[in-house]
Amino acid sequence: MKYFLTIIFLLTLVSVSYSQINLDVKASVINELRYGSGYEYITSTKSSKEYFENLTNARLDINDVIFGLRLEVSDPIEYGTDFVGIRKRYIEYKHKTGISLRAGDFFDIISRGLSMNVFEDRGLAYDTGIDGIRIIYKNKFGKKNPVKIKAQIMGGNLEYNDFLNPDRIENYKVRDANFEFSPLKRFTFGANYVHSKGEIPSGEFITNITADIPEVYFNLNLSNFQLYTSYAHKHINTEPNTIYPAEISADGDGLYSSASYSLAGIGITLEYKNYRFDLTAPNNRDPNRPTKMLPFQNPPTALREHTSTLISRNPHVVDFNDEVGGQVDIFYVVNDKLSFNLNGAIASRHYEYQDIDTTSKIEYQRVERDVSFIPSIDDAFSPFWEVFLESEYYATDKFYSKIAVARQSSILYNQIYPQASEKIFITTIPTEFKYSFNKEYTLKLLFEQQWMHNSIRIDQKDYMNQFVSLTLSKSPELSVTFNSEFTNDEEESTGKKSWFLGEILYKINQSNSVTVSYGSERGGLRCTSGICRYVYPFEGFRATIKTQF
Repeated sequence: MKYFLTIIFLLTLVSVSYSQINLDVKASVINELRYGSGYEYITSTKSSKEYFENLTNARLDINDVIFGLRLEVSDPIEYGTDFVGIRKRYIEYKHKTGISLRAGDFFDIISRGLSMNVFEDRGLAYDTGIDGIRIIYKNKFGKKNPVKIKAQIMGGNLEYNDFLNPDRIENYKVRDANFEFSPLKRFTFGANYVHSKGEIPSGEFITNITADIPEVYFNLNLSNFQLYTSYAHKHINTEPNTIYPAEISADGDGLYSSASYSLAGIGITLEYKNYRFDLTAPNNRDPNRPTKMLPFQNPPTALREHTSTLISRNPHVVDFNDEVGGQVDIFYVVNDKLSFNLNGAIASRHYEYQDIDTTSKIEYQRVERDVSFIPSIDDAFSPFWEVFLESEYYATDKFYSKIAVARQSSILYNQIYPQASEKIFITTIPTEFKYSFNKEYTLKLLFEQQWMHNSIRIDQKDYMNQFVSLTLSKSPELSVTFNSEFTNDEEESTGKKSWFLGEILYKINQSNSVTVSYGSERGGLRCTSGICRYVYPFEGFRATIKTQF
């Protein structure tokens, strides 16, 4: 914080000294106030819940210098740790020569994120932003066939914690160097190197680690064909402590590749992932182990991100430490009114394990296989697969429909008692219908039906979920939504069978909007870019006021 205030002071002096220079000053402020009051369910326990959050993001642009900060009042916060004060403050300088410098807080992604991807999602109380310095240089040489280069270095501190256990904090000092080179217009080659020292809590003890993650990648972008490939290697050394008395030297790696091909009316995309950042035996898969994939890494999931409420409530949680698989996505346009989208995905662990100890002690040994780069559907590999088909039809200028069907299968293998492995099969049919009465009024109906099977349930192995949403909107200022959800699940943790929610969104003008809702919301897993958090069920009142100028 001291260096940040010092830079502000020096730049202010410079501005005053050269006050006769013609200044180009721009300012913007975005404010979001969120309030909620009601009850939250933790399993069947109902407890009062209230939160008050106000985020004011201010930005001042003076010629080539940008000042920014966030004034936050989260007391109490919805998810995470209460905070009142200034955070996410930064100064950024951009020069026409291609140099930019930023001091303070920042988010960044290098290539597709195998070695560096830091971002924020407040809805999941997830924040891996870095507080430090970033310097970027971009330029191109030549006119007819220009050669482009990009060089970047950054370093700073990162603090990471899980909102379900906010007292457990991981601290990292991160250093990163990145270089990209485009000798041809449609080809880019890049390399990135991350060096980090971290402190990872394990109960009452701290494990100090040193991590090095080099990455190389390239991108080929032709008129109707795109190819991208990236490979990262991770090496971690731990310092001996009470929990790990011997030094650990662990290696892991990750490979991601995608290829896309398009012609008139059809597009095909293939994605492949082979993440082996921390292969380990079943009895050592602690998510907090010091050799895991680090929080500033976040590779692509190679899975479809669904907009359906019921499908997205039961996502496949990617294990970046041990997962191989991919997806194929085909989009076909029959005509200007009808189109289809077909998606298939598969993933599994790399190996199965066997207990080779004949006593009561468990000692696992990996069963080697030559084709570990290919996912397996055998139960011992905890496989996941999904098939999704969707059609969109514009019947008239006023009527639009979208109908889909999704089939998912996932197995969580029980190494000790294989017959007790959890097998979940889900079939979901989401539909959407939209009718425009005129240019102002539109009615939208969402209807989703879901059938679920869970093999480890004692009594009710099969049950259903249903979601219905009706929205009437008057463009551009008003929309009214009513959501309802039903289940016949006798083992629903809250004991409820139905949830109802009403919501009103009113746009006062282009810069100001108000959203209020009242009712009950069903909890569950929510995921963003492979990061999944469990959100507790909530019932009560919520309000959001957004202002920008």
